[in-house]
Formats: sequence, structure tokens, C-alpha cells
Amino acid sequence: MDKAATPWLRYLEELRPHLQGRDHRGRKGSLRWLEALMAERGGRAGTVRNILYKDLGSPEEKERLYRILADLYREAGLKPPPPPAELFLKSARKVLGRDKRRIFRHFLRELEAGRRPQVVVVGGAATGKGVLLSALRQALAAFPGKTPFILNLGGELAQAFIPLAEALGVEAETLLSQLSPTQPYILQGALQQEFLAALAQALNRAGRPLLLRAEAQGTLEGLPLRGPDGGQRGLSAWLEPFLRSLEIPYLAALTEPPPTLPYQPLSPPSREEARRFVRERLPHLPPERLEALVNQAGRNFGELSRLVLLEAAKHDPETPLQDDPALRPLLEALAAFSPEADPAFPAALLERALNRPLERLSQAEKALLEWVGDGLVRPSLRSLLPQEAPRELHRLALEFFPRENLFRRLYHARKAGERRILLDLLTEDPARLALLPGLWQEARSWPKEDREALAAALVRYRAVLGQYAHPEVEEALALLAQAEDPRLRASARIKAAEAKADAGLYKEAEALLPPEEEFPLLDETARAEGLLVRAAVERWKGDYEKAARYAERAAELSVAPFLKDRVQLWRGLVAKDLGRYEEALTALAQVGHDPLLLGRARYQMGDLLMRLGSPEAKPRMEEGLKALEEAGAPQDEVARVRARYATLLRRLGLYPEAEAAIRRALEEALDPFTRARVESEAGILQAAQGRPLEALALLSRAEAYFRTTGERPKEARYRHLRTLFRLAAAYLLLETGTPYRPPLLGGLKAPEAERLLWDLLAKIPEEATDRYTALRLDAESLLALLLPPKEARERLRPFLGLANPYLRAQARLGYAEALLREGAYGEALAQAVALPPLSDPGLKAQAKATEVLALLALGEEEAAWQKLVEAKQSGLPEPFRLQLGRAVGRAHPGLAARLPPTPLAPPEALGLHLANPD
Repeated sequence: MDKAATPWLRYLEELRPHLQGRDHRGRKGSLRWLEALMAERGGRAGTVRNILYKDLGSPEEKERLYRILADLYREAGLKPPPPPAELFLKSARKVLGRDKRRIFRHFLRELEAGRRPQVVVVGGAATGKGVLLSALRQALAAFPGKTPFILNLGGELAQAFIPLAEALGVEAETLLSQLSPTQPYILQGALQQEFLAALAQALNRAGRPLLLRAEAQGTLEGLPLRGPDGGQRGLSAWLEPFLRSLEIPYLAALTEPPPTLPYQPLSPPSREEARRFVRERLPHLPPERLEALVNQAGRNFGELSRLVLLEAAKHDPETPLQDDPALRPLLEALAAFSPEADPAFPAALLERALNRPLERLSQAEKALLEWVGDGLVRPSLRSLLPQEAPRELHRLALEFFPRENLFRRLYHARKAGERRILLDLLTEDPARLALLPGLWQEARSWPKEDREALAAALVRYRAVLGQYAHPEVEEALALLAQAEDPRLRASARIKAAEAKADAGLYKEAEALLPPEEEFPLLDETARAEGLLVRAAVERWKGDYEKAARYAERAAELSVAPFLKDRVQLWRGLVAKDLGRYEEALTALAQVGHDPLLLGRARYQMGDLLMRLGSPEAKPRMEEGLKALEEAGAPQDEVARVRARYATLLRRLGLYPEAEAAIRRALEEALDPFTRARVESEAGILQAAQGRPLEALALLSRAEAYFRTTGERPKEARYRHLRTLFRLAAAYLLLETGTPYRPPLLGGLKAPEAERLLWDLLAKIPEEATDRYTALRLDAESLLALLLPPKEARERLRPFLGLANPYLRAQARLGYAEALLREGAYGEALAQAVALPPLSDPGLKAQAKATEVLALLALGEEEAAWQKLVEAKQSGLPEPFRLQLGRAVGRAHPGLAARLPPTPLAPPEALGLHLANPD
């Protein structure tokens, strides 16, 4: 078939094989047959030939012919083709100007021809962007499967993005929740571009056209728009990578021109005098672009010819644009000074390179430039620029930009071949490698000494991100291991050991570390890295004092800024292990730059504050969890932190929130070790909520894993013992009906729970760390509820003087509970009253139960009742108030007489009374 055939003739040719036989009009499918059918429908038979072969005819006749063809398609059991674009012009012509009609017609014809038009138009206010998009939206709705996606961007962009993302199945809120104003700008830019890339992939999968409208500026989650380099962007520039990655038809109506994408202005100028000159040389030039060229050149046809050359280069990359001596210096300067990641640059730099003011540029040269305000310019069209520029221009830029402009210093040092400057910048802060993608591969041709220096920076950069297994790291470490310089070999061994320690392989890490005699060879930063690995190894061995000494030695060294956060984090960790709470909190609070380490430090602060019973635990842990998510922490790490957060919520009595957090942590946990840890945390939550069988199912799986795994033996041992304790708590619930939540009262019988606790206490190592002290106290406290009161008191007595205020209060309240059962009511009351002010709701509930029961036993029923009234109106969580009421109701059922009549037994009546503050 002729490639120039009209869509009408193509439609008829596709239909003819399905039209068989003859009727009173003639042979079906023939031209005369179709003319007769047209006449029967009220049309002019003579227009059929013109429409089919020349696409000529009135919109009314074309619309009539299309209806006939569509009916014939349906009669033949075929799906009708989309209407030709011309049919939509009838209504569009009333509202669209000439330039917009051309865009409209071009877009629809490209679409119906099976191509994917991608059009960018630019216009300010009142140029008709909305009218054009509305007409296209209405027209596209008639195309089968081409109903467009609509995106109207301006102000806060999330309001427009989230509904579109939901329709496409993109987890927009998950991606956007990672953004934070505390992040480095380059991380904000990377996360924003990651979100746009996910949206583009989803749109490409959907395959439907996109109609987009964008104002000049916008924000995302309240943050400025940033490019991959962290620089602030206008909305058009920010959207450009997104538009480039689209493989679907789209029309983007922008308020400001994009940096490099070709676009069509909606309000072009015109001048009749020069039109024929331009059209003769550029016959396919769109009318609006022709007018722009004529207006730029005025009556100077020499200048106009250069503008025509520029225009030809836009459509034909082979146009010898750089052969024009008047344009070559400017093109090379633009190529040097305008990287894609940061296209705008000071006009003063360009003037220095050209050695003349920009006011003296010709019209053709000015056409290559675009002013963007604040004395900055950028290329009007990047495709016109040469791929590379002379190194001298990059050296000029390197001298021009101040040291504070790190991206420009790095970029131009790289392009100028100034490796010494580049390596000094990277050694100072290896994280700057994020601004230089592909540098490691490019450096394969570098001299060995320079490549080794880059390898050292690369390993440190990837290590901060936790990417020890990255192929570049393995290659860099192999190179450093063969270095002639013993300092590089020693630092390589330290980084390899660091990678092993990060994976929990501490024996291998210790074997890789160079002997300390070699440490003086290293700079102080490398020495500190080695000392931190030694601290990790000693912590794994259980020698926390030695680990603390290594961390302190690292803190005394003058280290590079990128390592300071890690030093403080390790100081806080080992101080926390040793029960040096103030020291740990002070060190952890000093971590504040690297987002990943910040998240870890805030989580550790929250965990420590939880162990101390501080109300600050919840905001600190939430801050840490949010920072880890935003920094892209490993999924298993996020799962572990979320599970610990769920434990905090459980201890605060916030069971629905804890349940939601633990469910999400179970979904996130990929590693079997992490999953078992989360299941253990989930099991004790079930026991707190009174679900014994669910608790036992989760805990039995976790116990079996920790008992048999060969992974992380030291951590697995602790997790196994902690899970055994939780199994005992679940059996206490199963055998007595008492959920594992405060207040807990003794005199219970639970043989399986008691057996597990005796066995557990025999296995807990004599290790003076906070975690094992807390585990031993938890086990003794639970066992005390099952023992005679005198024996219970004696077992708890050694814990009454603990340094940890939370654990000390827990021990004293358990001791007071035993005194109650022994009949020492006054002494029990004195123990509870003597406690310092408590902020932990669990301790408060236990103390309240002790006070109430002691007062009742002493005959002070009215005072005891007032304590219960206080508890009802207090901020104690509802589950704790319910447990308090049931415990007191079982011990003193006569109190139920103070309640309205009810068929409920006294424990449940009093429990529900306290649980309902109204």
C-alpha cells in the first residue's frame, strides 16, 4: 500500500476483505458502493473519492463517512479504528489559535499513525495551555485504550502526584516519606529523581498518553525541587529527566522552557519580509519557529543565514555548526561550563572565556544562550553543543569557581585532568564520589599511584553506605592489597576487616586486622577506623571495657569529618553496654551529619531511654526509625528497629500501634535471623494481649531458629535466652489466664512456666551487661509470682540496688508484691511510696496496685478506693487499668459493692469500670 495513503483509505482497505458479495448498491466495498451508501445517509456521494484519496472534504462529510465505516466495522465483527484527527478539529478550531491547532493536529495524526508523539510547549499566563490540553483530553478519550493520564503541577506537587501514583500502583507515600529537610541536598535530589523514575516506569507500563501542565515553581513534601547534584531547580528543569525517560505519547505544557528538551512556544512573533528566505532553506520548519528566526534577525540577512544554520543543526546533527568560526568559541565554552547536572553558570565566566561582554554577541550567538536570572546563563539547546570541550576552558572554570562550590570544583577538575586537585577533594570527604558517577571505571587508565589514592577514597565512601560487597569495593581492595605503599596495604586490611565485622564475621575481621605495631604508619583517620573495628571485635567477645578503651582512643584522634559520626556512635554503643547511661546518651547525641548514622544513633538513644523508663524514648526512637528509612538503610535493619519500636509501644500499653508496627516489621524482615528476632518480639506482644496460642506459635519458631543457627553465635545465644523467657510468659498466660502486662500479682500456679524459668536462670551467663542483668531480673520477677513470698523476696533482694533506675524500680515493686503476700502490708506500702517519681506507665500500674492492696489490707478502704479513682482518671493505658481492676477485684471482691449493679463477677466489673474513664 502507498505509504502516503490517507487514514481513510487505510481504513477501507482493512475493511474490504470482510465485505463479501453484492447488494442493490453494487459490489460491497467498491467505491461506487460506498458512494451510494453515503448518499443514502444524507451525504454527497462525490466527496467520498476526495476524502479517501486526498483527505479533502468538509468536517461534516468526513464525520458522516467515519460513522459509515465504523458501522461497517462493527457489522463485520471488527473493532472500529479511532477517528482521524481531522474530525476533532471542528470543535477545536473554535477555541484554539493557529499555533495550537497545528500542535493539536500533529499530535493526533502521529497517534493514529501508530507513532508516539512527545511534544513540549512553553507559554506564560494566558497563552492557552489549558485550552490546548482540554481539547486534547476530549479528543484522546475517543481513541480506544488512549484515555490520557492528567497531571497538573504547581505549588505542592504531592497533591497531584499521589492520586496518579495510586492509579498506577506506585507506592508514592512510601517513596515520598523518605524525604526530610535534615537530609543533604544531594540525597533529597536523588530521592526526588528516584520517585520520578518510578512514576515514569509505571506510566511506560500502562502505555496510555500523558497530558501534563506545569507552573514555574513547585515543592515536594514541602521541600524545594532539586536535581541529582542537589542544586535547586525550577519545575521545568526538574521534570526534564522524567520527560526524557517516558516511552509513551505525551504533551507537556510548561510555563518555563526546559534546559535541553526541544519545545514549541505558544506565542511566536512574525515578519513577512523574510519568510520566503527561511522557508526556501528550511521548507519543513514549523511556522511559529520561522517567525521567531525572522524577528531575531530583523533585516540583517547575514545574521538570518546563521540563525538558519542553527535551526538546521537542531534537526540534523550532521549540520557543520562548529565549522562556523563565529559560533565555535561560544559552543565550546557552553559545552565546558554547562554540565547537564548544573546547566546554569555565571555570565561573567563566559565573558572571561570569550574575552568580550555578552552585549556584543550577535543575534545568532544570543540564540544559543538563555538567561535564567541572577546573572546566570545556560545553553538554549544542549543538542547543539560539542561532546567535549578543550581542557583549558575547564581549567579556567576551576580557577573561577570558589572552593565552596564543590560540584563545580569536582566536575571541572575531572574534565581538566587535574587529578591531584580531584584526589585531594575526594580524600577530604569520600562522600563526594556520589557527584562523580563512572569515575572508577574512567580511572582504569590513570597512573597506579593516582588509582590507588582513588581506591582508598572509594572504599571509604562505599563503607559509609554499608556497601562492602559492591563490585567496585572488591576491586579497589584487591588493588590496595597489592600496593607498594605499606600504609595503603594496612588501610586495605582495615577496610576488609570492617566489611567482615559489618557482616557479623568477627573472627575473620580480627584475623584480617593489621597488627597494632603498624598503626603508627597510618594517618589518624585510618588509625581510628582500625580501632573501631577492634572495638567491634572486643564487644563481640564480651570484653566491653576493652571495647570502650578502643572507642575512646579513636575519639582522641583527629579524624576526617566523615568518620566523626561513626566514632561517636561507637562510643555511645559501648558505654550503653557498660551501663554508663549519661556517657552513652552524650556520645550518641553528638551524631548528627550522616543520615544513616544519625538514624542509628537516635534509635540507640531511644532504646537506652526505654531501658531507663524515660518518656523521651518514644520520640527518639521514632526519629531514628524515620531517619533510617529516609537514608535508605538496609531493609532488615529497618525491620529490627521497627520491631524494637513495637516493644516500646507494648511497654507503653499502646497495643494497636504495636501490633501495626510488628506486622510491618514481619513483612520487611528478609534475613532469617532478623525474622526470628521479630517473631520473638511479636510473641511477647501476643502474650501481653491475652492470646496464648498465637504467642506460643510465634515464640516456638523463634526459639527453634536461635537454638540451631550458626549465625552470629553471641547474639543468637542472647536472643535464644530472651525467647525462652517469653515462652515462660506465654505459658503463664495459658496456665493462669493472666496476660503478661502490669500489674502482675503473685500466688499463681503455672508448672510449665516455672520449669522454663528455672531452666532459663541456670543458662543465663554471669555477664555484667545491661541486657543480661535485665533478662535475669525479668526471669526472677516472673518466677517470684510463682514462689512462696519469702523465697520470692530473697531472690529479688540482690537487685534492689541496681544502678539502672528502671530496673531498680522494677525490682523494688516485685519485692513489695512479695511483702504483700507475706502480710507485711506497711512495709510493702512504704516500698511503693518511697520510689522516686515514675514516668513509665507499667511501673506506675504496678505501684498503684501495691498501694491499693496494702491500704485495703490495712483497713483503709476509702483511701484505697480514692487511689483507684485516681488510676481511672490518670493517663495509664486502658489495658493496664483493666488489669489493675481485675487484680484488685480478685483480691478484694467486696469493692464491687461500690459499683452499679451488674451480672459481671467482681474482677471483670472492677476492671471494666477502671478501663472506661467515662
